[in-house]
Amino acid sequence: MSVAVPDGSGSATRLRAVYGRMGATCRDMALGVAVQQDEAPDRETTRVDALLSLIGGLHGAPFTSAEPAALARLRLGKDDLAARLDPAAPAPGWWAADTGGLDIAGADLSEADLEETDLSGANLRKATLKGALGRSARFDGANLEEADLSGADLSGARFGRIAAGQASFCDAMLEDADFGGATMRFAKLNRALLDGARFVEADLWGADVSGADADYTVFRGARLDEANFSDVNLTHADFEGASLKKTRLVGSRLRGANLSGAKLDGADLSEADLADTTLVRLDLSTCRLRHARFAGAWLEGTRFRVEQLGGAVGEEIAGEYEAAQASYLALERNLKSIGSHDGASWAYKRQRRMGRRHAGSQAREAWEGRDGRGLLRFGYRWLADRFVEWLCDYGESLSRIARAFAIAIGLFAAGYWLTGGLLLEGPEHRPTYNVIDLVSYSALNMLTANPPEIGLKPMGRVTNLLVGIEGALGIVLLGLFGFVLGNRLRR
Repeated sequence: MSVAVPDGSGSATRLRAVYGRMGATCRDMALGVAVQQDEAPDRETTRVDALLSLIGGLHGAPFTSAEPAALARLRLGKDDLAARLDPAAPAPGWWAADTGGLDIAGADLSEADLEETDLSGANLRKATLKGALGRSARFDGANLEEADLSGADLSGARFGRIAAGQASFCDAMLEDADFGGATMRFAKLNRALLDGARFVEADLWGADVSGADADYTVFRGARLDEANFSDVNLTHADFEGASLKKTRLVGSRLRGANLSGAKLDGADLSEADLADTTLVRLDLSTCRLRHARFAGAWLEGTRFRVEQLGGAVGEEIAGEYEAAQASYLALERNLKSIGSHDGASWAYKRQRRMGRRHAGSQAREAWEGRDGRGLLRFGYRWLADRFVEWLCDYGESLSRIARAFAIAIGLFAAGYWLTGGLLLEGPEHRPTYNVIDLVSYSALNMLTANPPEIGLKPMGRVTNLLVGIEGALGIVLLGLFGFVLGNRLRR
């Protein structure tokens, strides 16, 4: 008995499509039955056999899992699959010879359950794993080039030595994941959760990690050149020995991070938070440090210039004057350690100014809170610091002391003119109001230990009191001038 089949090409095409859909449905049903047979003793072997049969029958077409849990907890690693190969027979269609594992390139595993699944050595190039559940899964040595793992939960997964160039891990959960030795150039990890992840000796050249959360993440010996780590939480991250050349770390939080031995040539650390960070013997001379934060940072032998800071540290810009004071103190100590005395002087003066501003803010708070005792204490501190700054710029400016001398001489000369107590010696014995006489007497009285003898004699209690006060003030200013001059000569 024979069945007549229409000769038309359209009918033949429709029949092939129908039989193709039937075959695919049967394969998915067989795989689904294997997944549901929990009572079978060789359940996992049955599931693996059904899966491999299905993949092998696709003849290179992308694999799509009809059952989300079809791959859960399966041992599909290179070692397990290699044991199934027959050396005398051609390699099956599910075997990827280049990676030595399962070949599911371009597969659609969106929202698949891959928890504890072993996919080491698998070829997942351009595969889609969006929203997949892959906690504690194994991808060691797998090919994930251009794969999409965005939004996937891959906490504790192992990605050792993977090839994942241009792969997307955006918004993925990767806590405690291990990427040791991975090659991930230009990969996207935007907004990923990387707490505790390990990237030891990984290659993330040009990767985009902006907006990620990476507390306690380890990047030891990693290559992070030209990567984007802007606005990343890197608290207590470990970058020891890592290469961060031309890396963007703008606005990143590096509190307590370890950067010992890191290469930061040309890195952009503008507005980065480096509080409590280890920055020992680093060369930051080519970095951008505009408005970076250094409060509590361990700075020793670190090379940079004051001009790189943009005129102020980040704490000062934010109005956090107490923290800014600690930041300038760390900078001062480091600049001294590298022999930059002018830079250390600048940092010292900024530190003192932050102390004054902090006292001023506390005085304002005391005023608003009607705290009279606090207002008196902090107000006095602000006034005293303000006067010292005006007088000698906290012991760093000779010109300001000279200015104080000139102002004092003029004021006391005016006082002698008002009192009329400087008398001309000789037959006239009358008060002098000659400007040259008054200024000369005031200047000599300021600069000598005893009242000058230039033909003028002070008369009256007020005038003699002014002469005594001016002499004492002159001694103080001369001592201060000598102190500052000695400091500058030692430098």
